[in-house]
Amino acid sequence: MKIHDPSSQAMQKDYDITDIERLMGKQDWKSYDDVIGWLEKSGDEDRRFTPGEVRHMIDDFSRVRDKGMAFVRDPEQLCDQLKSSR
Repeated sequence: MKIHDPSSQAMQKDYDITDIERLMGKQDWKSYDDVIGWLEKSGDEDRRFTPGEVRHMIDDFSRVRDKGMAFVRDPEQLCDQLKSSR
């Protein structure tokens, strides 16, 4: 028998373009490090992001930063860049 566990689902949930739009509208980000730092420090405190979304965003932002990809501010381009980095 499976038990429905909403907290487990929240950890699995991936972000989408609306989450990136919301994130990019929070501050005038200058680099991927700025975004990653905020997500690590405050991402879980933002009630509009699930823990899974925050974790996936940190992982993907870290991956594009580590690949040396140019910082993109446009949410649509950024979301495509993040998802294609996987």
